[in-house]
Amino acid sequence: MKIKLIPQLLIASIILLLSSCNNDAEEPLTQTPVSNFSGKIARDWMEIVRKTVKIENKNPPQASRIYGYNGLALYESLISGMPQNKSLSGQINGYTNFMNAPNYEVDYPLIANEVLYKLNKSLFGSALSTSSATRIDSIYNANLTQRNLIIGANKTNKSISYGAQIAEKLITYISGDNFIQTRSMTYNVPARNSLHPEYWASTNPSVSMPLEPFWGAIRPISISSSDMSVPSEIPFDSTAGSPFYNQALEVYTISQQLTQSQKSIALWWADGSGSTATPPGHWVAIENQLTTDLNLNLQQAAEMYALVGISMTDAFICCWYSKFKFNLLRSQTYIRDYIPGAPTWSPFIPTPPFPEYPSGHSVCSGASAEILTKLFGNLAFVDKTNTNLGLNPRYFNSFYDAANEAAISRVYGGIHFREASEKGVLQGRMIAQDLMIRIKLK
Repeated sequence: MKIKLIPQLLIASIILLLSSCNNDAEEPLTQTPVSNFSGKIARDWMEIVRKTVKIENKNPPQASRIYGYNGLALYESLISGMPQNKSLSGQINGYTNFMNAPNYEVDYPLIANEVLYKLNKSLFGSALSTSSATRIDSIYNANLTQRNLIIGANKTNKSISYGAQIAEKLITYISGDNFIQTRSMTYNVPARNSLHPEYWASTNPSVSMPLEPFWGAIRPISISSSDMSVPSEIPFDSTAGSPFYNQALEVYTISQQLTQSQKSIALWWADGSGSTATPPGHWVAIENQLTTDLNLNLQQAAEMYALVGISMTDAFICCWYSKFKFNLLRSQTYIRDYIPGAPTWSPFIPTPPFPEYPSGHSVCSGASAEILTKLFGNLAFVDKTNTNLGLNPRYFNSFYDAANEAAISRVYGGIHFREASEKGVLQGRMIAQDLMIRIKLK
């Protein structure tokens, strides 16, 4: 029996030895963590997106949606390389984690590059101008070439493939937010008349419809309801000396003696357009500056862009829901109708075509400032966003100071009452606080 067992024991030993050798030959999978990379690629992409939003003339709600999804996509594209962090799966509305971590080595900057490229091609759509499409193609190809030289073709191809899968799933998720449906909805403008003198009316004879009347029906990314309103405490009243009349008189009086400092503040937050084309883009510009000034790594940048972007998206959804819920007339309409001697009065900044309450700049700024303060504390910083327009940089002791200035800039510009600005900041901060309760990155 012992003699017969020898071959069997020998075979078993050989198998065990070969198995051991194979195990020794297998090197454990090691991914370079996201925190080891510079935040530059995120900053560069967000700057391209910011410029594209402005060039393609995206309105404020649409701009906020683009920034929010870019932040979400950037973060989720990197999540498998941030071992201490959690995916947003199960933490935001309608989103589940579609992708398992790769079981092969990948390059996280390249994954982010692939995801953001495909995402923005989808978000901006076929109407994207040739110049903007070329700009997006250029940053994509530049990043691809640079990373390929460092990591080689095999890792490059695997990273591109993995990123493309993430992008496809994110684009499918985004398609369910009700944006497409709102493009074809019909809005009946409530008539401003003797029964409802408080209702919004267009201040531009060539514009009869308000901007994005159904934006409140867009699916929020984080918050549970679009109706996170902060009600006005000043009821409409056309009587001279009433609180409502007095806040309109304040706007008119300021406009008649506007100081150079007030003009500078109004112009700084108008971002050179004389309208409200990109208020969320101003805060993206601040984020881009922070990425450079604080030398943020890619993980820190991704966390910032995700949280601020999502907060801005939800801020505009809530703000627009409130605007059409209250449907309040603009200061220009009230001043012309009820302030003596001002039948042809016009504000310093042109009045945008949507209801007054609350101020979009204020809600967006309050939300952004709340998130940035949670991330970086009461940080003093220099805002250089519009120095290219010949304006001097502005110095702030905190993000809250910047948000409050953005809010009062709309009063100086003559396009909002003080309450819409102050309550707007409050609403924005409330939205961001709710978001921070719902979303846990760690």
